[in-house]
Amino acid sequence: MGFISLVWAGLWRRRGRTIFALLSAIAAFLLFGVLNGVHAFLQQTVERAHLDILVTNNPGGLPMPLAYHRRISNVAGVKLSTYLAPLAGYVGKPSNHVSVLMTDPARLFQIEQDMQAAPAEIAQMRRTRIGALASASLAQNNGWKKGDMIFVHSNVTPQKNGRDWQFQIVGTFTLSQMPNVPVLIANYDYADAARAANAGTVMQFWSLIDNPARAGAISGAIDELFSNSPAQTRTMSQKDAAQSAISRVGNIDFLLNAIIAAVFFTLLLMLGNVLMQSFRERTREFGLLKTVGFSDRRVAGLLIGEAVLLCLAAAVIGLAAAWFILPIFAQATGGMLPHPPAVIFVDGLVAAIVVGVVCGVIPAWKVSRLTIVETLRRPT
Repeated sequence: MGFISLVWAGLWRRRGRTIFALLSAIAAFLLFGVLNGVHAFLQQTVERAHLDILVTNNPGGLPMPLAYHRRISNVAGVKLSTYLAPLAGYVGKPSNHVSVLMTDPARLFQIEQDMQAAPAEIAQMRRTRIGALASASLAQNNGWKKGDMIFVHSNVTPQKNGRDWQFQIVGTFTLSQMPNVPVLIANYDYADAARAANAGTVMQFWSLIDNPARAGAISGAIDELFSNSPAQTRTMSQKDAAQSAISRVGNIDFLLNAIIAAVFFTLLLMLGNVLMQSFRERTREFGLLKTVGFSDRRVAGLLIGEAVLLCLAAAVIGLAAAWFILPIFAQATGGMLPHPPAVIFVDGLVAAIVVGVVCGVIPAWKVSRLTIVETLRRPT
């Protein structure tokens, strides 16, 4: 019988215990894959944000007058600016979330190069009062095509007449960085005239600047314009805004690392206990293996091999489950998380090997020190 066959046979000597240990390890690596997938997505969001696009908000999250737009456009260094007023709701059923961005579509697509749409469809949207462009994934998931009428129910931004928002799909657009985000782009004039409250206001201004190195100076100049206004502004680059939004949640790096460390520490204790039980139960077996010519190192390798094989199997299953579960869960909750990046799978397999070796070191060291006489004296 070969070495791998012996490892496999030893691993399944106690099937119930092995299955329990395998399920526990799978749960650990599933959590590892999901948490690292979320972490990688947040990091990519910050890394891919632009330094030459400034985002202007109110520090308290209050709406700002649309009249600010003209003054922001005249600030030195601002090449082009636009405004956004979000409308959150759903189509058909509450789980089918959709975000509507009320804006000037022509300016938005010129500023945000990650968003791409056919110029003819942008022009048609501007000619159609209730026209809207849907993100490609949103249109595909709902089976929408050009000319379709859709109705968005929003409790956050209701219409004056209390009806659902009506939009006509005139085309689609793509987002290279976040392709799964469920977004509609609509004409600001239509939505602003129909909404029940906050007419003539927006929530954000986006400005494309001529020199990213001057982002701080230009941001200060914009905020200075409204320093004495009832609705003051806070302007920062798109990259800084993304980092600020993440930091408001807390120290994400510390939180995720602490959770993963706790999970793997628990896994080490659990697998270490399983291997020690296996060592105590199979003492005579190890003695017989030494009797027929197995070296101390090779017998010790059997225990380490069992631990590594168990951890690798759990890692493959757990990480594969994370790859499928993460985008499905995000879609079900209206999110936009992609599949975990490939580097997480590599890290997970490396972690599995390390955990297996660490768990198997102590029982392997003990079995290597056993003498044949001592093992045969022990009761079965």
